[in-house]
Amino acid sequence: MGTPASVAAVIPAHNEELTVGDVVDAAREAQRVDEVIVVDNRSDDGTARVAAEHGARVVFCATPGKGEAMRAGVRATDKALVVFLDADLVGLRRDHVDALVAAVDDGAAMSCGLFDRGRLLNPLFLHLLPVLTGQRALSRRLFEAVPPEEIRGYRVEAALNEFVRRQGLPVEEFVCPGLWHRQKEQKFPTPLQGFLAKVTMLATAVAVYLSWWRRRR
Repeated sequence: MGTPASVAAVIPAHNEELTVGDVVDAAREAQRVDEVIVVDNRSDDGTARVAAEHGARVVFCATPGKGEAMRAGVRATDKALVVFLDADLVGLRRDHVDALVAAVDDGAAMSCGLFDRGRLLNPLFLHLLPVLTGQRALSRRLFEAVPPEEIRGYRVEAALNEFVRRQGLPVEEFVCPGLWHRQKEQKFPTPLQGFLAKVTMLATAVAVYLSWWRRRR
């Protein structure tokens, strides 16, 4: 095994003041992370302030969209490897972050960490369904190789999966014990609004996969 790559943790965030501090803490405590960047994607709460108070470097992205925020975070660092973390995580630990980075240092092109849904559901999400997680590590070179138009908004996770698949590159996927997140139903003024936002996000990912499937055929 060669010398470990320099690593930046990039945390895209939109109105996540309740959880972003704990996510930053876990990333800063990780032994394999050299720099922690929070990308404030047009928040109108205290996300940027909380992130800075917990020791992150905060950069701002005026263009809305998760993919756009991730690109802004990569542009803000010169580290060779990037570990992306969602800002709404609950139960993130430093060993989760280190495991994502270690998998890439050990030869995977990309690693993905899944939520812990319990003994019955974990195998389903790990082996049968598309892995749509915001917790993933990869080289900046690989991230920058994905065409920008393919990683806009919620398309980004499906786009990364498909790009790596097309290249035939190795991916390591695993469940992060105890990891969960604040769901959209908790973030919006009403549960219905949150549910509709979740459906929109999933529909976007499904549309991306269907588009690539048609192209392959």
